[in-house]
Amino acid sequence: MYDYGAGSVIGYMRPVLPNLNPLQENRLNTNTSKNNMYSFFGYADIMPITGLKITLNGAVTSYDSRGTEATQPFYGYSHTAYPTGFVSRSSEQTYSYNFQQLANYHHEFGHHHMELLLGHEFYRSSYENLFGSKTGMASYFTNQTLAGAIKLDNTGESGNSIYESEGFFFRGQYDYDQKYFGSVSYRRDASSRFDPAHRWGNFYSVGGAWILTKEKFMKPFRWMNMLKLKASFGQQGNDNIGDFHYIDTYSIVNSNGKVGLVLNEKGNPNITWETNNNFNVGFDYEVLNSRIRGSVEYFYKKTTDMLCFVFAPYSAGYSGMYDNIGDMVNQGLEFDLSATLLRTKNINWDVNFNATTYKNKITRLADALKADLVVDGHAGYMNGSRLYAEGLPIYEWYIPRYAGVSSEGKAMWYYNDTDGSLKTTDVYGNADYYACGSPHPDLYGGFGTTLTAYGFDLSVSFSYSLGGKSCDYGYEGMMGVPSGTSTGFAIHKDMLNAWSETNTSSNIPRWQYNDANSSSLSDRFLISGSYLTLQNLNFGYTLPNHLIQRFGLGSIRVYLAADNLYYWSKRKGFDPRGSFSGSSSTATYSPSRTVSGGIKVTF
Repeated sequence: MYDYGAGSVIGYMRPVLPNLNPLQENRLNTNTSKNNMYSFFGYADIMPITGLKITLNGAVTSYDSRGTEATQPFYGYSHTAYPTGFVSRSSEQTYSYNFQQLANYHHEFGHHHMELLLGHEFYRSSYENLFGSKTGMASYFTNQTLAGAIKLDNTGESGNSIYESEGFFFRGQYDYDQKYFGSVSYRRDASSRFDPAHRWGNFYSVGGAWILTKEKFMKPFRWMNMLKLKASFGQQGNDNIGDFHYIDTYSIVNSNGKVGLVLNEKGNPNITWETNNNFNVGFDYEVLNSRIRGSVEYFYKKTTDMLCFVFAPYSAGYSGMYDNIGDMVNQGLEFDLSATLLRTKNINWDVNFNATTYKNKITRLADALKADLVVDGHAGYMNGSRLYAEGLPIYEWYIPRYAGVSSEGKAMWYYNDTDGSLKTTDVYGNADYYACGSPHPDLYGGFGTTLTAYGFDLSVSFSYSLGGKSCDYGYEGMMGVPSGTSTGFAIHKDMLNAWSETNTSSNIPRWQYNDANSSSLSDRFLISGSYLTLQNLNFGYTLPNHLIQRFGLGSIRVYLAADNLYYWSKRKGFDPRGSFSGSSSTATYSPSRTVSGGIKVTF
């Protein structure tokens, strides 16, 4: 008999997936889809004069999906919700096309080289969906169609949306004697996701480079094989917020048998493009017969008019609306270094290392978003467990601070008394919220090595991240206590060190039945997001040419390759690599470890 966790087998309620049994559900329920996609591409190149090429590109894509879901009426939640069975059929279709016209002119004269590009692009995507469901199935196992059931459910619906974008662009590139380089570009883009009055955006970029080692004054520095200075500034627009947020949208409901309208989302006709402004400056180098190679680059990225959904108070009658809420800055240094440590006739050994420093800060918020909350002198607003405030990083943790364990073994948290003094409480609802740190790393990058010797080759690469605070939600969930009828769940081994009458020095609260707040979210569950990953390893052997040429073969290589071999983090089982914002989830798998081998033969 399958256990549905409802108390019928051993008398206890299961806290995870109550009234469900995934093994039997997968055998009895149906959830299938059939997908078809057709794509057509075409282009034409026209060259009317020397150096000028006119290109016409076109692409049309159609994607169709049909789904069937049928729920058994016999066991668990399905039996309670649909005692006569449930069936639904769905259909989704996306149709898109993209057309592009390019004119590219290339010309060289003397030491001069230039390239000019002028273009236009139009993109359109339309989406339609249809969904219907019924209950009261005549035959669950043989007829999973809407015609095989008798009662129409209330969830049937259909919908559609359209997205269009258009752009005009220009790019010019020039270099003199492969020594001085310059480029400039300009784009004017429009998006249907904004009101017609704010639909168009203008973006540009400029850049240049100078190879100093081609200058005469660098000849005395013969150990310097290449030195290139480079700098650029560019803009990109972002409209990735979904459709129709600039107008009011409504849901159509049944109001006593008559058509009723309920405000679904308040539109904002003033929203417009979010703009990313990128400035980069640095240099590339090669020294000592190019045995040492690398680059150093400073980047400064300022995002202006950030697009964000702003929640409204319940009294407003709607959930909120999109707005251009402020500006944000990302900046740092990027280092890249490669070196050949050993180079002989039969042996070559290279190593590489790269690192990026990273700082993030919100520099401006709209006045309406910083009217009610000031934390340590930073004005902003709270959203869930995050603080968005001027002068602080985005996704700053904003949660109660853990104050240890009371003399009775209860969890405690800090709060500020009316006189401003810092005090502790064992009532979670009385705890204050504090800015508890940034989730962003201070330094991240990778390093590795490649070695070839007498036909053997070995390459190993690592990636790493240092700093930043992540929340170990998996650990938090396993540090809870039984409550109600929910008594069976995973418990972390640290619970063996929980406070007790014989272990009063522990910082872990007592394991007390029905103590609902003992593992409530606080900075107790924030942990260093640093990690080190053995990303891949590749080992092989190439047979000597004199052994294989007699068989008419070009080469034979036997190899063994492995990816995502291992990672080290602050706590075993905690993987901070999957989230930029410092979140973690036990429902998210780490990258799969794969090991493969083979023989590569070329003729």
